[in-house]
Amino acid sequence: MAKKYQLPLEIQVHGFERFDGVRKMIAQFLLPRADGVRVVSQRLKQSLIKDFKVAPEKISVVPIFSEFKCLLPSEEHGRQIERPVGSFIFLTVARLVKVKRIEDQLDSLAEIKQTHPNVCLWIVGDGPERQHLERLVANLDLQPEVKFWGRHDDLSAFYRSADAFVLSSESEGWGITVIEAGTCGLPVVMTDVGCAGEIVINNESGLVVPVGDRAALAGAMRLMLEDGDLRQRLASGLKTAVAKMPTKGEVMKLYKEGWQRLVSINKEAKS
Repeated sequence: MAKKYQLPLEIQVHGFERFDGVRKMIAQFLLPRADGVRVVSQRLKQSLIKDFKVAPEKISVVPIFSEFKCLLPSEEHGRQIERPVGSFIFLTVARLVKVKRIEDQLDSLAEIKQTHPNVCLWIVGDGPERQHLERLVANLDLQPEVKFWGRHDDLSAFYRSADAFVLSSESEGWGITVIEAGTCGLPVVMTDVGCAGEIVINNESGLVVPVGDRAALAGAMRLMLEDGDLRQRLASGLKTAVAKMPTKGEVMKLYKEGWQRLVSINKEAKS
């Protein structure tokens, strides 16, 4: 359509989790030919340059803005969740699909449980991998420590009730749940995906581990559990980083500037 009506084409890329088969072929054809490509992180920009041969000057980086508010129980729709007395709760919020690698968290939990029997994992979300994960929990004898909450729209109560947040994904465009956790003052352990390296800096605003490295993930989770001062420092660092993110108005301004640039380029090409 852009070619038919001689209009500039801009493509928005949030991530590559589903870029396989025909979808990947289409992306490989369209992305280098687009007049502009907008991404949500520097990581995605580098991937476009390396893997899709998109010219760097065509790529603009505009982070996702978050309007998430960490509601208190006293506020409208805010609620409180009871937690086991004396427990340490890791929280993960995700669609239960393979790319999220929830198995890594379960294996790490099984290892940590040997020395810290009070540790728990709350899994909020649903998806096609749920039955598989429930069987794995049974095989690892983790039924008392792991709770599947299913999908919930009100996430504030879960963030407020947990002690630390874990993201173990193989790939993320950004990782909005990390931003939400930081907004609620939770320290984060995450794999080196999405906003890691931009918002979550290792040992400054979170703990970052390699994708698929279960020993490193277990080590980071154990460290988070054992060191209260570290948790407080990382939570403070993340909350500060999140507060510096662009507002909705600033993001809209960046969108507008990008569109104006494309229109200007298109006019020059026609003249």
